[in-house]
Amino acid sequence: MSLSLGMGHYQPHSADEVLHNQYGDCKDKNTLLVSLLEAEGFHASSVLINFGRKLDTDVPSPAQFNHVITMLPLGKEEIWMDTTAEVAPFRLLLYPLRKKQSLVIAPDGAHLEETPADSPVPDSEIIKIDGKIDDTGKLDANISYELRGDSEVRWRQVFRSAASAQWQQIVEQMSSREGMGKDVSEVKASDPSATRESFKFSYRLVKASYLDQSKNKLGLKLPLYGLGLATADPDDADGPDPIKLGAPHTYDYSIRLELPVKYTVRSLLPISLKRDYGNYEAVYKLEGNIFTAERKLTVGQSELPSSRVQDYLAFRRSVSDDSAQQLLLETTVASRIDVPADIKPADLLKRGDDAARNGNYALAIDLLKRAIDADPKSNMGWNDLGLAYLNSRQYEQATKSFQKQIEINGYHPYAYNNLGLGYLRQGNYEEAIKWFNKQIEIDPLDKHAHGNLGVTYMEQEKYVEAVPELEKAASLTPDNAEAQVRLGEAYLNAAQDEKAMTAFDNALKISTQPAIWNGIAYQLARKKVHLDMARRYADSAVTSTAAALRTLSLDQLSSRNVGLTAALANYWDTLGWVDYADGNLAAAQKYIEAAWQLNQHSEEGDHLGQIFEKEGEKEKALYQYVLAMNARRPAAALRTRLNTLAGGSEKADALISKSKTDLLEQRTLKLHNIAKQEGKADFFLLLAKKSGPTASIDSVKFISGR
Repeated sequence: MSLSLGMGHYQPHSADEVLHNQYGDCKDKNTLLVSLLEAEGFHASSVLINFGRKLDTDVPSPAQFNHVITMLPLGKEEIWMDTTAEVAPFRLLLYPLRKKQSLVIAPDGAHLEETPADSPVPDSEIIKIDGKIDDTGKLDANISYELRGDSEVRWRQVFRSAASAQWQQIVEQMSSREGMGKDVSEVKASDPSATRESFKFSYRLVKASYLDQSKNKLGLKLPLYGLGLATADPDDADGPDPIKLGAPHTYDYSIRLELPVKYTVRSLLPISLKRDYGNYEAVYKLEGNIFTAERKLTVGQSELPSSRVQDYLAFRRSVSDDSAQQLLLETTVASRIDVPADIKPADLLKRGDDAARNGNYALAIDLLKRAIDADPKSNMGWNDLGLAYLNSRQYEQATKSFQKQIEINGYHPYAYNNLGLGYLRQGNYEEAIKWFNKQIEIDPLDKHAHGNLGVTYMEQEKYVEAVPELEKAASLTPDNAEAQVRLGEAYLNAAQDEKAMTAFDNALKISTQPAIWNGIAYQLARKKVHLDMARRYADSAVTSTAAALRTLSLDQLSSRNVGLTAALANYWDTLGWVDYADGNLAAAQKYIEAAWQLNQHSEEGDHLGQIFEKEGEKEKALYQYVLAMNARRPAAALRTRLNTLAGGSEKADALISKSKTDLLEQRTLKLHNIAKQEGKADFFLLLAKKSGPTASIDSVKFISGR
């Protein structure tokens, strides 16, 4: 955790308390380290610093600091350490903490001192890919990462926060966020705590339909290429501040890719750039149907004079242009999904399941229908088709498919549970409970059915009924932190506070991911209990996620980053709801309004409406409730609040209908003075705060469209 200093904020515990609690924020961990060093005769100093911005020496105030690190004078040498990172190489300060003014609290008095500018270990990232794409467009690749310096710390933290049995799940999530699907295996990783050596992990990836077989001509970008360079503003050429390039680092990417022989391939153009501050070289070879690439970027300086901004931007554009190059593949084979005529139904089923795992539900539905046509009595076909419909929100088709599977096999291991899920997604609780119970009748130890039945009771606020089901689900999935959080929620709402806190503690023993901290904090805030703990947990989730987004650039953007943005909004909402529970409406509104503007989820809108209502602003509350009803998944309690404030259900319906397009209009930017054209395209926008209260567009990245 990392919590800010200042009036009213969380104060550090003693070293004894930190050891007893087995967790703490930056101040706690520094206190513990200083005490341990003192016991060995070493006199270390606490150091106050700001992680995000420079210190303003003209404004002496503790509010300028939001982090604590440690400095140990040892002879003529100073050893700087950051205990918060926990798994960083010895003496490594992350880049935002380097070459920055700090306040050293030494035994003989406090003084300002600049932290070291250089990292004690070289910052490097090496990615190697050895893969093959077969004639059906399926990619099968072995992938390895070797990380050192700043880049290793985040991944060490991720792997260390989970048991080795969960590393597979970590890599699945990473691969999915990169748009490569979840079909990974053979996951291996070095010891996250062995910081004397670089951190390594590897895995095997299989991605069905990696090549779009419906096209005769297509472009292929190199997979898992996350190279990014710091942005710069061309208008800063005469500015006083230097261009920040980030930590000096080396990025090494290599790939060997065997392509289907049916394609004619046009390779990429090589490039070589040399500057005094950095080099970039890309070499490409095509021998038969084997393509190889070597890309290497070296940045040797952390900053440049502002007068060289145009030089740097030209270098950056060239690197970006190379990363955008695509292999051009062309074939004369018929342009439909390339499935052999003699393919077996089982293979069609597998490919359909692979497509569903990769999020290509339209292709999955097509393949699974063909599998069922070939084998109408398939023991899994209708069930898997139902899941593809379910995940693409075609609920009526999903329930029909599950029912068809049940007709074929009345003792199917999954279909009753999945049928219950279909009804749960539609809010039909009576039918959902019926089918979850049927699944449990067939398999009394079905972990999914017990968990889903518990969730169904929870959504109806039947917490006493939910408890035994969630207890069974948690017992059947002892390594599932989310199951413990749900159980804690049920206990909390069933007035079993002690059991709730035990369940939350169990969740944190399994995982310390931000989502788990946030889930616990939100439940505590809803019940207005243990608010100090809720604030620490929510703030930890916000701080961790904000740190992951802090150095983002569109050149290295992945779907994982977009997910982090939505997560940050969720965590803001939780932090605001803690403030609401604590009676601090102004602070609550700040966080929840930001969450609503970023995410526009119904629950966030409902929270904002409740704040307005409590402040006596009835009209604003009424309109906010209406907007929330038009957002995603409005809850029954929201509708009740709206009916009460509007003066009845009919008036509420009229307001909802009248404002149906308001959310879309709020998310729409009108472009002026452009020629009238028709088309559709997707872009990523990176917003940054330049000056003043508003954000401006930092950069734009085209995704797809025409």
